[in-house]
Amino acid sequence: MAKGTRERIVAVARDLVHGASLAEVSTEDVCKAAGVHKGSLYHFFPSKEALGGAVLDHNWDMMHAVLDEAFAADVPPLERIDRFVDSFGRMLSLMRERFGATPGCPLGGLAAEVAGHGEEGRARAGRVLDGWMGYFATAISEAKGRGDVPADIESTSAATRVLALMQGLALLAKAHDDPSLVLLAKADIRLLLRASR
Repeated sequence: MAKGTRERIVAVARDLVHGASLAEVSTEDVCKAAGVHKGSLYHFFPSKEALGGAVLDHNWDMMHAVLDEAFAADVPPLERIDRFVDSFGRMLSLMRERFGATPGCPLGGLAAEVAGHGEEGRARAGRVLDGWMGYFATAISEAKGRGDVPADIESTSAATRVLALMQGLALLAKAHDDPSLVLLAKADIRLLLRASR
C-alpha cells in the first residue's frame, strides 16, 4: 500500500513536471492530482526538492531502458546512436500527444532544476547525465576501434558534446513544438565525430 502511494505520487509529479517545470508545480498540485494528503507526500518526500529528485530518478530508470534497447550490440556502434536518436524522437512525439505540446527532454530540464538545489541535487543530476554519456562514450570507443571515426577522438569528450547536442535539439523541439527537430542529431553527430579533437 505505502509503496503504491509513493509510486503514484512520483508518477503524478512526473506528469505535472513534464507539462510545466518543477518550479511551477506545487506540492498542493501533486497532492490534489494524486488524491493524497500533504502528510502522505511528506511521509515519503521531506521536501519538494526530494520529490524532484525522485522524479529525476524515475525518468532515468525509463531512459535507461530506452538506452539499453537502442544500444544493444546487434548493429554497429554509430547505428546504435542513430537508433537512440530515433527512439528519443518517438518518445518526445508520444509525450507531445499526451501533454498537448512537446515538453523537451524529460531528463535534461529536470536535471538542471535539481542541480540547482544544492550539492546533493548536483550530484544526483551529474550521476544521471554521466550515465547517459556513458552509452555514447562506449559506442564512440567501439566506432574508433572499427575505424568508423578518427582514432584521435577522445571518447568521453565526444560523448559530452553529443549529449549537449541532444539537449540543445530537445530545447529547440520544445520551443518550436516539433519533436522531429531532434532527428537532426543523426547527421550532426556524424559531423561532430569527424571534427572532434
